[in-house]
Amino acid sequence: MSAGVTVSAPAPAGYAPQSPPRRLNWGCGDHLGAGWINSDAKRAPGVDLVADIRDGLPLAEGSIDYAVSVHALPELSYREQLPALRELLRVLRPGGALRLVLPDLDRAIDAYRQGRRDHFEVPAEEAGSDGGRFISHILWFGYSRTLFTVDFAAELLERAGFEQVERCTHRRTGSPFGGLIELDNREWESLYVEARKPRPGNGPRILPYNPRVAADGVEIVDVTPDAGERVRGHFQARDRDRGRLEIVGWAVGVEQAATGVVVVADGADAGSAPLAVERPDVAEKFPDSPGAQTSGFRLELVANGAGESQLDLYAVLEDDSREPLGRILCRSRS
Repeated sequence: MSAGVTVSAPAPAGYAPQSPPRRLNWGCGDHLGAGWINSDAKRAPGVDLVADIRDGLPLAEGSIDYAVSVHALPELSYREQLPALRELLRVLRPGGALRLVLPDLDRAIDAYRQGRRDHFEVPAEEAGSDGGRFISHILWFGYSRTLFTVDFAAELLERAGFEQVERCTHRRTGSPFGGLIELDNREWESLYVEARKPRPGNGPRILPYNPRVAADGVEIVDVTPDAGERVRGHFQARDRDRGRLEIVGWAVGVEQAATGVVVVADGADAGSAPLAVERPDVAEKFPDSPGAQTSGFRLELVANGAGESQLDLYAVLEDDSREPLGRILCRSRS
């Protein structure tokens, strides 16, 4: 899902404006986001949804497009982690994303061993020794009950039922939801991990005419790059063995960065990929376009059935709006 976008030029068949996303900022504290559902267990100015996740969130299943949690999970005990993550999984729509920003224990240990006292935000009157500053900081004066490393956070997400778990960096997302990075902070001490809620079935697929017939090949009937006014880009489609379709290309935003691409088939998202492939040729051609250096993408879809499908390809911009890149007409063979 994405913020509303109006296409001024006539839109090809199958294109439709997207509704604004519903996005959850869980465990917000005083770190509030405009346009987010700011949720916390404590009532405070700017908190939209007061609820303790251990008792469940008063949100419908599948009602949230993406969610962020910034330094909130550490306040839950070890045994409370999986139930909390499963509750966040419940409220996300299939294909929705969760981004966790957590204090990085490995960074703290490295800073302690290297004697970098300035890494720890601890007043001198609270702790003077290196060890005291280290322990006070990672326990955050007793508020933190669980510590995190990247692999531990990833393990918890997978056990909770998430998929596509990956480590990210500050202000960079591997998802098609550019808005996920809006609430990033505390870069100097944080780790960033993202994960997706699984879609029904076994991953992205072309939605065919007759899903009861297995496909053994894909024929590309037509490829029509047709970029909208707010994006530049180009792509190619290649048929692979065993009913696989590969789409490769690049995209850059005109006024704001493009963060990913999404393929829509029969009105539903069928696959997505981040813009993360190095494209020095694009950067040379569009030196003033944000993100041009890593504007490339590659994604693969799998046919499951026989018949024709029209695939509409969109670029996802930083504000989560979608701008058309073109369309592919293909036929899967039984």
